[in-house]
Amino acid sequence: MYAMSAPRSVDVREFDIAGVKTGMDFEQAVAAATQHYKIQRNDIKVDPFPTVNLVTQTKLPTYFTYEKDGVKLTVNFEGRVPLNPSHPLTVSMVSYELPWSQQNSAAMANAARDKYGEHSNAPNNLPMQWCEKPSSNPGMGCARGDQAVLELSQVRMTLTDPAWQKARISFMNDSQKRKPSF
Repeated sequence: MYAMSAPRSVDVREFDIAGVKTGMDFEQAVAAATQHYKIQRNDIKVDPFPTVNLVTQTKLPTYFTYEKDGVKLTVNFEGRVPLNPSHPLTVSMVSYELPWSQQNSAAMANAARDKYGEHSNAPNNLPMQWCEKPSSNPGMGCARGDQAVLELSQVRMTLTDPAWQKARISFMNDSQKRKPSF
């Protein structure tokens, strides 16, 4: 009988996709993407219909994208909590996608292993996941919602840190507190 090694634990908050990490502010994320792709700032398409951010109460973009030759990078933002007027947004999710083909799927898996190391849910490869607290059962992967996770499913890679969304939800709940006065 073969002994399986313990699932790999890794803090994916230190990982980047195309130079962009969760926790970066808007300008840092734009600078990282433009530097990575060697493009101009105007090559990045910012959310054309910004909505009122629940944290800042001002209209701010919720995402930006960069697309070329069927390759797409999308960076999503949350309002930074605690509120920082100089840096009101923070990256909560980064996704990267290639057009579907078996060759692209294999190339993504190989490139991900080269860049990020062995995945936390090895030997399972669909999806490949990296996280700090993988299931102790090898191959079962990473619980979502309570930790940052990098996931690769064939030609789509997503880096998500739910801490930023949870901070916004907590901020909103706290802002709704009222003392009963009846």
